[in-house]
Amino acid sequence: MPRCPKCDTRMSHNDETTKLTEYVCSRCHTVEIVRKPAYRVTADAPAAAADD
Repeated sequence: MPRCPKCDTRMSHNDETTKLTEYVCSRCHTVEIVRKPAYRVTADAPAAAADD
């Protein structure tokens, strides 16, 4: 768990999605969002139109 940049308190895991993780400080309520470097795509990519 990361430390709060303002008060150096250990931050709590608040929420997590496929693209990011959110941490919150219980003392000063600072929110830190950490983006994930890669995530799994669940939807198919749209097919490119091919003009032949």
